Amino acid sequence: MTTAGHGTPPAPSAAGQWDVFISYAREDYIQAKDLHDALSACVTAHGGAPRIYLDVSRTSGTPLGADWQSFLEEALPRSRHVVALYSQTYFDKAVCQWELHEAYKLNPPEGGRLVPLLIDPGAAAKVPYIVNRINWIPTSRPHWIDEVRGAVGLLPAGTRTTLRFDTSLTEAVVGHTLAPVSVTGSVPEGTPPWPVDGTVTVSAEPAEAVLTGTLTAPVVRNTAVFTDLAFRTATAEVRLVATAPGCEPATTAPFPVRAPEEPPSWDEADRPALAARGRPVFFPDGRSLAVLDGRTLTVHTAGYEAAGTARLRDRPRLWARGRRCLAVADWSGRVVLADPDGEARAVDLPARHGARFNVPGALAFDADDTLYVGLWGGTVWRIPLGGGAPEPVLEHRAGVQVLTAGSDGLLVGGLDGVLTRYTGGRAGAEHTLESLLLAMARVRDFVLVVGEQRIHRLDPEGGRLLQVSQPVGAVTGTLAGGELTAIVDAAGHGVCFDAELAVRVGFHTVPGARPVAAARDGWLLVLEYPDGSHALVREGRTTYVSRHPMTLSADGLRAAVSDGERILVVPPEELGGGPAEGKRA
Repeated sequence: MTTAGHGTPPAPSAAGQWDVFISYAREDYIQAKDLHDALSACVTAHGGAPRIYLDVSRTSGTPLGADWQSFLEEALPRSRHVVALYSQTYFDKAVCQWELHEAYKLNPPEGGRLVPLLIDPGAAAKVPYIVNRINWIPTSRPHWIDEVRGAVGLLPAGTRTTLRFDTSLTEAVVGHTLAPVSVTGSVPEGTPPWPVDGTVTVSAEPAEAVLTGTLTAPVVRNTAVFTDLAFRTATAEVRLVATAPGCEPATTAPFPVRAPEEPPSWDEADRPALAARGRPVFFPDGRSLAVLDGRTLTVHTAGYEAAGTARLRDRPRLWARGRRCLAVADWSGRVVLADPDGEARAVDLPARHGARFNVPGALAFDADDTLYVGLWGGTVWRIPLGGGAPEPVLEHRAGVQVLTAGSDGLLVGGLDGVLTRYTGGRAGAEHTLESLLLAMARVRDFVLVVGEQRIHRLDPEGGRLLQVSQPVGAVTGTLAGGELTAIVDAAGHGVCFDAELAVRVGFHTVPGARPVAAARDGWLLVLEYPDGSHALVREGRTTYVSRHPMTLSADGLRAAVSDGERILVVPPEELGGGPAEGKRA
């Protein structure tokens, strides 16, 4: 008789799908348990482990404390097959008779859901008329277990898909993204193929190595590909392990994860070295550098000689590049404007009357290198480099979050999420976007606006607005401009998309990272980590990590990297590569 279970660990809810429900009398428990064990050693048609309901099983029976009658009422209709163990005792038990009649009602006209198993030849005479027409499988046959296994759609365990790493890993570097790691499944001949909707999960042993990236990947054409795996901790010996439901796992050979090393070529005498500390930023010419050390900005010319300086009053908030010039604004409303020849000037923008805060919301250069500064308070200022006084251009009552300047006027994104076009200081067309706007840039013939939830593309001439959902989570860092725009969310998932809003590069990085420099139209990125270290990302792979600030020239020909005491200028190719961290087998 089917009874309440008394195992200790809770079993899954009956709301789940069972592959086989075993209906039996208590006196026949040994035969039921043997059947349970034999079927549990099989696999489903998709290669997974079958779920076999046996009421007193500790792992697949009625949960401790559950109402066993209610649980049975749920479990029976949610079972693909019901195997009833016919014995003389079975037909004397009221609960067994109830289970048998419920299974019969669920049996489709073509049959197959109710699978009777005759374990006692003497019970044949007691089979009720209503189910007597359903053929049973007698255990007196030599291969009866194979018949039962086939009737319930299970396969021998030897047909499990076997996973295999198709990528050879010989060495890894802390923080560097591995080359794409591929895992395939080998399916024995004559068995169903690996399901196309399956997934594979990778992990590291030991776990102290801290493997990061997208650790679960879908199976596409029999292969799961992991493109952004990296380690956070140096380890003398680590292995990757691939697992998937119903599959034999795979393990790589052990390999070391070493700490990053400074390239020895930096010690060569012909390397340009600036006796400066701080954050380097290239001017648009790709040779001159501005270095922000604390609150002091120093211009270093193309000959790497220190020229003009200017000082901020507060922490830097915004950076902008024009055709020749650079600008940086701090939280107090001071703006430093500099050119590559060494001229640098600091301008303090006045707050609106009675305002307590004077926070810049956006910076934008026009084609003549005139800087426009939009404040949260709503005033937009124009600042020329040559020494003229800043002048107010317009008042945008909703405040300024984002701003662009062009020959056709200004586009201002307010704190209300509305984008307004200004021509000659007069407001024109408006477009409602979203509350939080993070960045805006002109790319080709379009204006791209990155919001927290969506990406907006405006055709300024035709006024057409296209809006799409963010391809990642809520954005925490963005770098607009060039051919590709980079965004990173709070979990460290990042993408670079083009003017057509198509994602061209995807990557995974440290949570809290933000893009601070880009080159070669976004195919090279520099990310700043929360701990102040910087990483070089090449086509979606992190290939270099520095404990100190780093930047790129827009043309991608130079990288400026600080070692804490000086700033060294080297080709980006020397900041990547390293040993081969993954090769196709």
